[in-house]
Amino acid sequence: GQYLVFTDDDCQPYPDWLTALETALQQQPTALVGGYTVNALPENLFSTASQLLIDYLYDYYNSRQAPSFFASNNFAMAAEQFRLSGGFDTSFPLAAGEDREFCDRWLQLGLPLAYAPAARVRHTHHLSLRRFWRQHFNYGRGAYCFHQVRARRIDQQVKVEPLRFYWQLLTYPLSRQPQIQAMMLSGLLFLSQVANVAGFFWERSQQKATATPTPAAPC
Repeated sequence: GQYLVFTDDDCQPYPDWLTALETALQQQPTALVGGYTVNALPENLFSTASQLLIDYLYDYYNSRQAPSFFASNNFAMAAEQFRLSGGFDTSFPLAAGEDREFCDRWLQLGLPLAYAPAARVRHTHHLSLRRFWRQHFNYGRGAYCFHQVRARRIDQQVKVEPLRFYWQLLTYPLSRQPQIQAMMLSGLLFLSQVANVAGFFWERSQQKATATPTPAAPC
């Protein structure tokens, strides 16, 4: 086929999803096009917090002149460009971080990212406190693997976001949710970052503890 389109098994595309992606790709044939993901479980605080984090990252990284990240549950590209990029890096131990690495490599090849908010999917991801922690812990593990893989392509130190990034993250729900719910969501966003850091350093310790990467932790 001409295009490759990616989503997840817990996502339900809107009826005009493919049309919106195709329109964007016709306008920018070499672009990696990312759509907008709607939380289908607004009554679940943990699911809402996880989607708010993605929304914030999209606002933060993609509000500049050129987008730099899309989650793989809602993006598309020309099949030819996908092959030229080398596809996804299969060395990641979990479904975490590989889309970030793919977007980063796409940009390094000189190819653009383009945001198509009209291409919408509903994301139904049931989370409890335990699953929320595990999800963001695994994101931290994926982040470590991302930086390891990236270091093999680019000689660059790990970039730490400024404090402003984290302050804006914690205050992000306040303008989008009722006050009490917003405060709880801010607490969960803080917890997500604690879990992320814990996962990052756990993966780092695992990698340093073994001279030869095992199937459980290759990257």
